[in-house]
Amino acid sequence: MNRTLTKKLAQVKPGTLYIGVDLGRKHNVAVVLNERAERLARFRFPNEKDGYDYLHRRGAALQERQQAPAVLVGMEPTNYFWKLLAADLEQRKVEYRLVNAYTVKKHREGDQLDRSKDDARDAFTIADLLRTGKFTETQLLHGGYAELRQYVALRDRLSKDIRRQKNLIHNTAGQLFPELSSVFKSLAGQTALAMLRRHGAAAVIRHMPLESFIAGVRADLRGRRLMVSRLRRAHELAATSIGLQDGIPALQLAQRSYIETLEKLQSQMKTVQSALLETFLALPESRYMLSLSGLGAITAAIILAEVGDPSRYRNASQWIKLAGIQPVPNLSGRKTRSRTPMSHKGRVRLRTALYFAVLRLVRTDEAFAREYQRFQQRERNPLTKMQALGALMNRLLRILWALVRHQQLYDPRYQLTA
Repeated sequence: MNRTLTKKLAQVKPGTLYIGVDLGRKHNVAVVLNERAERLARFRFPNEKDGYDYLHRRGAALQERQQAPAVLVGMEPTNYFWKLLAADLEQRKVEYRLVNAYTVKKHREGDQLDRSKDDARDAFTIADLLRTGKFTETQLLHGGYAELRQYVALRDRLSKDIRRQKNLIHNTAGQLFPELSSVFKSLAGQTALAMLRRHGAAAVIRHMPLESFIAGVRADLRGRRLMVSRLRRAHELAATSIGLQDGIPALQLAQRSYIETLEKLQSQMKTVQSALLETFLALPESRYMLSLSGLGAITAAIILAEVGDPSRYRNASQWIKLAGIQPVPNLSGRKTRSRTPMSHKGRVRLRTALYFAVLRLVRTDEAFAREYQRFQQRERNPLTKMQALGALMNRLLRILWALVRHQQLYDPRYQLTA
């Protein structure tokens, strides 16, 4: 930690002015400190071109007055606001750094024992954290890496929306025909959706002849194959179903709305995934990452999107820390909570992608399978299954770093030295 802090402080020229900016939707508050933590200025500026021009003029005037060699701007990664200011600062060739929001909160509370909070205090705290080197080196992504990150974020939002619609469909079906879950493994399948579109109420089905019921479902089928045997079973269960008998038209209308929304979302997901893969395959790193045959293209794309431009990193340990999978000490006196706990402080999406990638690799890649067993069976400090998967997540990132860094294709024989 001390080495990292020393490196960060070494990046800053002596005498630099520190501008902490507390970002807001309409207006921002800036506080300017010198290296002795003396406040030189405090001002507000709007989130627009004139406001950014004003920030630049005030910073340049203070820099000239103080004869400072440089200006360093700091801010929290608040919503999308920081990207707008960061893009403007990059165009003006002004250095900036991000400060962790949790760090700002704790640092402010440590200085203000009465827990006072306002925009000016936050801006002061951000500037002070810059001054002491407690910032991250995160920068805006550019080109294909920025585009890939946006596609992955959009895919993630669509995935959540799709899961929500499936839950709504399942909950509505539970009111109309609760026994249906014993007929279909998934109510999001083509036959189940065709039935739920207009024939999902048990109270209605029980009064329909079997042939009419099947013909009606077939007319709404959007897939290739109708599962007739399951429809027969559903028709049988409808006779004794405990499904609601009141409010059926409203529930069926809601169900059709949920199904239509689901289909639109699924269509959008196909479009996004196609664009995501096209963008990923156009990047030079994709060739080396996909040489690891057990790693799926979507998973590899998510990993690269979360990491960003690999040239901005010095070693694989930075990727591991970014994912939050590095072991961290958790000791207090004689109490040890865990021998090798993960930090879980990095990017959740990256960590999730690595976890499912490793689950697949231990089944498809012999080298990963052997390592998985070795971690659990070694004489000294054997790991549990979950701990072994965590160690392999770490190993996978090191391998991907080596492949991308050295522009080499994967060879399992060299895995242990990656």
